[in-house]
Amino acid sequence: MRKTNRFLSWLFAAVAASGMVACSDEVEVNEISLSERHTITRSTVLNIKPEITGFDNASFEWRLIETPDGAKDSVIHDEAELEFIVIPTGEYGLRLLVSDKTGKDTLDTRVRVEPEAEPFSPYLSQVHDYLPGIGQFVNKLPKYDEGDTKETMIAKVNELLAGEDASMITLGGFGGYVVFGFDHTVVNIPGKRDFRVKGNAFGAASNPRPDAPFGGSCEPGVIMVAYDRNKNNEPDADEWYEIAGSAHNPETSEPWYPMAEEAGNNIELIREYKITYFRPEEETEGAIAEYIRWEDNRGNSGYKVKNAFHRQPYFPGWIDGDSYTLEGTLLPQNGIDESGQGNYFVLYAFDFGYADNYPNGHEKSGIDIDWAIDKDGNKVHLPGIDFVRVHCGVNQENGWLGECSTEVAGAEDLHLLEADNNE
Repeated sequence: MRKTNRFLSWLFAAVAASGMVACSDEVEVNEISLSERHTITRSTVLNIKPEITGFDNASFEWRLIETPDGAKDSVIHDEAELEFIVIPTGEYGLRLLVSDKTGKDTLDTRVRVEPEAEPFSPYLSQVHDYLPGIGQFVNKLPKYDEGDTKETMIAKVNELLAGEDASMITLGGFGGYVVFGFDHTVVNIPGKRDFRVKGNAFGAASNPRPDAPFGGSCEPGVIMVAYDRNKNNEPDADEWYEIAGSAHNPETSEPWYPMAEEAGNNIELIREYKITYFRPEEETEGAIAEYIRWEDNRGNSGYKVKNAFHRQPYFPGWIDGDSYTLEGTLLPQNGIDESGQGNYFVLYAFDFGYADNYPNGHEKSGIDIDWAIDKDGNKVHLPGIDFVRVHCGVNQENGWLGECSTEVAGAEDLHLLEADNNE
């Protein structure tokens, strides 16, 4: 379908007829062109980009005027190009309103949304990358065998995490990460939590602190998301955005922050934090307090502890060098010795927005794609996401419990599972 701005076209014709125009190309006619029909598969982004000429500082408004359930009228976008994605199949009607100081015009288009040829999986489908930080389950979850390479370890992680019957892997201490994707775009539905990264968080059975906020074994992982805008099926470096959970907001405070400060914890959130782990000079099976040295980019250093329960090497066996560096956002230290004697540590949960932070069945374990921010901390809008990156967000030792280490046990699209919930 092709339409023009009727007011300006009439004005141009009138001026030309009066002989006031020397040649036809001296006045540019406002013109917009938009295909009348589109067809896409559900949970797939359709890029609708009208062809526009003329118009001076035009404003745009896309409205959804029809759904498979009947007529509707709601504004869904305010820029020229629309990234349209839905889950229910059927016919949709869209209307574009374009206006500038000379007038306004409208165009309608229809979109038919069809089911996929092979059913999409609501679970993560492919692991793209994996590298843990130092930790007591490293080289065990998944198991490292002599001769394994980064590629074979990624394949092992993929075998453990992909699909419905996922089991668990460790990310180790701060910065350890895993990158995975879905076989479809997880739709960003306003007002709903869109996906979940599963972990093994659970509440304390007998916290001695009265009326304590929720905590227990909560080992939060920072989540990043990517929409495959260039459609190359790869998580490219320039496509990542961070999910801003509750700790990212400097104007709010977790209820356990005062308790953590009293315990001497660092409750600062630090973006672009880097840590370097150094291979130990020798390996022994016994417990070692000063086991693996680390240094960060803020002038701090310390040691990762080896405990008596896990005697294998904690340095990833497939790394050839004597050190490696990990980076990402550092979260406040959430572990507190509530016994005062070193025998009952509680790792408190952040209110929302992280992996392995609340039990998998808890509504606060869900993630809203609308929480995404760019590298400068500005909110962004994504039509959906194809890839997820999780890294352990806390650098802290917790007595006999060992380091805070995020565990990942799969991921799921809450909409395809019909398990989404309101904010």
